[in-house]
Amino acid sequence: MTRLTYQFEQKRLDNFQWAGGSKLSGITAQASDEQGRVRKQPLFYLETVSIDSYEDDVYFVNNTDETLRWVAPFKPYRSIEEAGAKLADVSEENLCKVKLYSNDIDSVYQDVLPKQGVRIGSTHIMYDSDALMQWFIHVPYKGPDTHYAIWRFNIVEKGGIRGTYPLLWDDFSKPSHMVSCDCLFEQADMPIEVSIYEERCAMLERLIGSFGVSNAIFILAINDVIYRYCVGWSAPYSESDIQAQDIAMKLIEQKLENVGAVKAVVQAVYDFWFNEGFAKNILMQACEEILSLYQAQIASQKPV
Repeated sequence: MTRLTYQFEQKRLDNFQWAGGSKLSGITAQASDEQGRVRKQPLFYLETVSIDSYEDDVYFVNNTDETLRWVAPFKPYRSIEEAGAKLADVSEENLCKVKLYSNDIDSVYQDVLPKQGVRIGSTHIMYDSDALMQWFIHVPYKGPDTHYAIWRFNIVEKGGIRGTYPLLWDDFSKPSHMVSCDCLFEQADMPIEVSIYEERCAMLERLIGSFGVSNAIFILAINDVIYRYCVGWSAPYSESDIQAQDIAMKLIEQKLENVGAVKAVVQAVYDFWFNEGFAKNILMQACEEILSLYQAQIASQKPV
């Protein structure tokens, strides 16, 4: 995998203890009713750790009892289009966008332990005092009605943060100061998992060697859809590349124009490689995304 000149400096600190005060749930009439109050604990929060008199490091803290498989202090994307990349653009700049994470891979943390904090950035009391600072943080964790989800936190504060900063309460409610904290569990909303970034990058390099840059991007984009919607199975990302290649080539050969025809092609490809009817749950939304990719690919190749 290509390494960048700038390396994000990862730091971990253990044994963080939530001491953010008594964040109360509900309204009580009397201060003496302290024992009856329900206190909230954050599942995740930010904590500043002083470096010197002027600068603080900002840590994301896992306040749950579970190990997080990864923490991404940036915004992972769902698709090539969302990343601002273009099909058929063979420039190096576009290829960096196709990879989705070209400037952020070194900031991904793997296996963040309970009560462990990971550094996501820093703030300077003088240089950042008038700046509007923003952090995107993505973590895999169960949702209120699902066993698995990806939580997306969007933090925007003038001058950074100080002290403790809750991101999500233990009843899955959003702290009032948060811009947003979204629970992503629908397949259409889920970004490409950061855990397969290196695998995805290696696939792109293989596809470029076999099909050229333009077709490689097109095939990779189709494979993204197959992966996100679990078309046919839940195998590793790299094990559906052959099906993605077949789908891409058949779309180009047959010049399809509607979603139903795309679904028939996807079904036929999986029937050929596996048992008939193997891919039973091919969502129309997935086929719509594949059709949109095909239309963009064809449009990009037409003379202006």
